[in-house]
Amino acid sequence: MDSKKCSAALLAAMTLATSGCASTVTRWMVDLRTSQGEAALEHASLTEAEKEYALALRLDPHDANARAGLARVLYLQARADFTDSRLDQAQIDIDGSLAYAHGDPDATVLGAQIEQAKIRRDVVLANYPLYESAGTSLNDSLKSLAVSQKDIAKDVKSFGNDFDTGHLTQAIVASYDLEEETHRVTQRLISYRALVSTGTAILRVPTQEETPNLLPVP
Repeated sequence: MDSKKCSAALLAAMTLATSGCASTVTRWMVDLRTSQGEAALEHASLTEAEKEYALALRLDPHDANARAGLARVLYLQARADFTDSRLDQAQIDIDGSLAYAHGDPDATVLGAQIEQAKIRRDVVLANYPLYESAGTSLNDSLKSLAVSQKDIAKDVKSFGNDFDTGHLTQAIVASYDLEEETHRVTQRLISYRALVSTGTAILRVPTQEETPNLLPVP
């Protein structure tokens, strides 16, 4: 074999050896990133898990474990966004999840729920654009009711400590007030539902004479 052929053969051998080494290193890095993603996912560190799986896919876009891991992370993020009423971000996340795991049953079901919620949101916005501020006000009222309940329970507990019937008197008065306020909030909820459904206040608020007696029978 002449010198030129020898040189060509040596170069080819070196290239194969180098490429094989590079492939081994890449595989090791993909596996490392994937395992780190799995560890982060086990600890519910979704941001960290997403980063690790994404790095693995930059090295090998077709790695099945990294694709499945990233699909799971995006699904969990979409579920959290959906629970927190961040529908647009939830849609982005679930679309990403399905892109990596076509036909995944969990992601498919959640995607349908998000889509239906967005449709209903658009209907509510069209009927009652101020629904959000009204809903916030109602939530504030419900929180106030919860505080009142805790205060009543505290008075009853205090009586169990010192047997001062004054605590029970306070609890009884607060209970009457709580029932009246609960009734008012209930009527607001009924009106709120009518508004978000039709955009028109179709329900007439009962007069004092029409208001049911919610007080307990002595």
